[in-house]
Amino acid sequence: MYLSKLLIKNFGKFNNKEITLTPGINVIKGRYSSGKTTVKEFIISMLYGFNICNIDKNDKFEKYKPNTGNSFSGKAYIKNEEKTFFVERSFARKNSRLNVLNIESGRELKVSGESLDGTVFNYDKSDFLNCLCIDDREEYAGYITRDFKNITATNTDFINKDKSISLLKKRKEKYDINSIEKNIAAIDKEIAVFDDVEGKLKETKKKIKDVTEELAIETARRKREARRLIQTKNENADENVDENVDDTSDKTDEKVVKEDSSKAKGEAAEKKNESNVKNVFLDADLIKDYKPEKKLTERLWFIILTGLFVIGVITAIVYILPFESAVRQIFVICTILFVIVTIVEDLFAKGIFDEEIRTPSEEEFKRIIYELERKTETYEEVEIDMSFAKEYKDRREKLANEERNIINQMARRDELREERKAQEKKIESANKEIHAINMAINTINDISKQINTSYNELINENVSDIISKISENRFRDLYINEKNHIMVKNSNGYIEFDNIDEEGKKQIYISLRLAMARSLCKNNMPIIIDELLDNLEDDLFARTVDIIGRIKTDQLIILSADNKIEKKLENLNKNYNTVSL
Repeated sequence: MYLSKLLIKNFGKFNNKEITLTPGINVIKGRYSSGKTTVKEFIISMLYGFNICNIDKNDKFEKYKPNTGNSFSGKAYIKNEEKTFFVERSFARKNSRLNVLNIESGRELKVSGESLDGTVFNYDKSDFLNCLCIDDREEYAGYITRDFKNITATNTDFINKDKSISLLKKRKEKYDINSIEKNIAAIDKEIAVFDDVEGKLKETKKKIKDVTEELAIETARRKREARRLIQTKNENADENVDENVDDTSDKTDEKVVKEDSSKAKGEAAEKKNESNVKNVFLDADLIKDYKPEKKLTERLWFIILTGLFVIGVITAIVYILPFESAVRQIFVICTILFVIVTIVEDLFAKGIFDEEIRTPSEEEFKRIIYELERKTETYEEVEIDMSFAKEYKDRREKLANEERNIINQMARRDELREERKAQEKKIESANKEIHAINMAINTINDISKQINTSYNELINENVSDIISKISENRFRDLYINEKNHIMVKNSNGYIEFDNIDEEGKKQIYISLRLAMARSLCKNNMPIIIDELLDNLEDDLFARTVDIIGRIKTDQLIILSADNKIEKKLENLNKNYNTVSL
């Protein structure tokens, strides 16, 4: 596969620039800052598109977009085997566009995403950038000890596996589960203090009810005693009046008066016995035997009969009207369910199912006493000294305070339970994050191991031959050990890369890059060499070009600022196409 023509409409410093390329060697010449790297980036962008996720002004989008405001776009002709494709792109950030046309068939191809990988050719962008785009480096040692290790571990030069794992581990340390578990233990300890608060509340409510009943009974007793005293006083007064009756009355009249008096005394004794019976009722069950008379609509049997009546009426109406059998059944079932729900709801509303002990209010208490007195006795109202009630009221107020404290304890317990749930959710969330981080670390290690094995096997197979020729047998072998260290063999055995001089490091760098290109070049993809061959000695230049010639590629694009490069190629009898910038 090779590029036959580039039409740079607006990209970087170029505007309506046309570049014609051929299969084989193409030399794009220009001084420093003439746009050679821009041409390389244009080729990469036409093949794979821009990665414009980063809006930083130093990214490629900001670097190469035109300053004139013209359309940020370009075109290219690509030949792959017998097919020619016309590719047109717009690189606008918010309106990017890609059109691919098969010139022979005249059909436009559907492309998924920004890359032509999988449509025009089959080659991954990371492999293309890492293996087939070879540039010169000021620090060869920096590339081999940093970028090359990244490539063989993560398949890209800008991702450091060790640093990524270190960041993940630091992130995992933020989730302190031990601290959360200690918080939960402290909460559990505080919750335990409020055990059986419901029982305590129920007991306190019962005590309040008992005190209220005791006060009611004592009040009724004192009123009854007051009435007895009044009655006794009145009877004594009547006896004094009888003794002062005129003695001048005849005996017959005296006999009649005595008989009437005996009769009156008998009636008074009978009334006294009757009042004693009533008093016994008040002493025994003044409060607990009191049951206010229920209304007819509050009686259970009346509510049930009303529900049955409604069901019967609606059932009769449904069967009178011309409905289908299924519809009638649905009507009847729905009616029955509705009536049942209504009855149950009404019973709940009337408190039939409510078994909770409720302390009557002061108004209710007075009403109960008043009604009981009206039912049991017809005495006229008497006023008594209520100072004795202070003891009962104090007891009831103390119990009421206890009740409020217990309710506050229940509220605090509920708060603690909610807080515990929140802490449990934190642990659950932290465990999920830790699990995800561990999975990410394991995945990175597994993928890195696979990438490293794949690269090392391919490179180790090719690098020995290449490094021997590039260095003229100064170095005879090179391999990457299990710790990802570069080990180089010379006449004295294997030495670490860091112990080699700069000239040797440059030769090893060239050998590694060419070994990677030779090992991983597929589908005869183009190879771009950016200033790597500039200013090389003739012998090293010749050896390098010879190795490049053994790589299976349809096109070699050499970006160079070296004025002598064309002469060097001619001396090697190499055919080439020149493009001057």
